[in-house]
Amino acid sequence: MPSRLKGKDLERFLAGRHVCVLATIGADGAPVLTPIWYLYRSGKLYMRTGKESAKAANIRRDPRVTVCVQDERPPYRSATVYGKAAIAPEEQGMAAQIARHYLGAVAGAGYMRTTRGAVEQSEEVMIVVTPARILTQDFTPETPLYGRLWLVAKRVLPPWL
Repeated sequence: MPSRLKGKDLERFLAGRHVCVLATIGADGAPVLTPIWYLYRSGKLYMRTGKESAKAANIRRDPRVTVCVQDERPPYRSATVYGKAAIAPEEQGMAAQIARHYLGAVAGAGYMRTTRGAVEQSEEVMIVVTPARILTQDFTPETPLYGRLWLVAKRVLPPWL
C-alpha cells in the first residue's frame, strides 16, 4: 500500500516539473481532460489558457475541477487535487515563469520569442485552482534501496539494458 505525501514533501512534489491533467466538467456533464503546464504557488495551482477555450468555458459554467499531478518515472508518486477553479486576468510575467519552469531559462526565452505566437491563438487568462482536498500516493518507501538505485541507473544507461 502506498504511503502519503504530506507537508513539505507534498509542497516539493507539487512545485516540481510535471505536466498535470486538468479535468473540467463539459456542457453535457461529461469530464473533459486536458494535459497542461502549471505552477504551484502559495497553495494554489496556476495555469494559462485561451480566454475562449473549452476549459475556460467549462470553469465559468461549473468551477469544480480535478487536477492529477504524477511522476511518470518509478517509483511512482501522484497527487489528485479536488477543488474549485476561477478564471482571472493573466498575471504580468506568468507566461515567462511557466515557460522557464518547464523549459529552463534559455529554451523558455526562446519559446516566448518564437513558439508562443503559434501555440497561443487568442487572449490568455489564468486558471487558478484552490484545492479543497488532495489525495496522494507515494510508492518510494515500498521500493527497496537496490530497486531505487537501479531506477536511477536506468535513467543514464542505454534503453536495451
